[in-house]
Amino acid sequence: MATQAEKQPRREAGKEADGTAENLVEMGSAFLPDAAIYETEDDLFISLDIPGVEKGAVQIDVDESNTLQMRARNGFEEPTGIVLREFSIGNYYRSFRLSDEFDKDAINAKLEDGLLELTVAKKEEVKPRRISINA
Repeated sequence: MATQAEKQPRREAGKEADGTAENLVEMGSAFLPDAAIYETEDDLFISLDIPGVEKGAVQIDVDESNTLQMRARNGFEEPTGIVLREFSIGNYYRSFRLSDEFDKDAINAKLEDGLLELTVAKKEEVKPRRISINA
């Protein structure tokens, strides 16, 4: 018998998403892929784990409110007679609000071996600059 906690939908990374109603309706259902985010003086890096997703099945958008959205669909088919499956099959969705220090027109994406890597450049005016001493 399942405990009450087991009956509740899981809301951790890699499990069913708790995104906006509009996005979930648009996609049918969605899963939150695991993410790693780090920042340097020049860029923001976002890595998303989206196994089974082909390049053509990924959509990345940035809207006027600087919200970066990633939608994807993996191509796994649910086999018959499955005994155990620990990965998600279906749609992935993740969104991130970018601060004004990032250039939404300078975003690069790379997908390799189920890992989507996004690089968001910082605007030149917010990057630290070194002041040289002339005298």
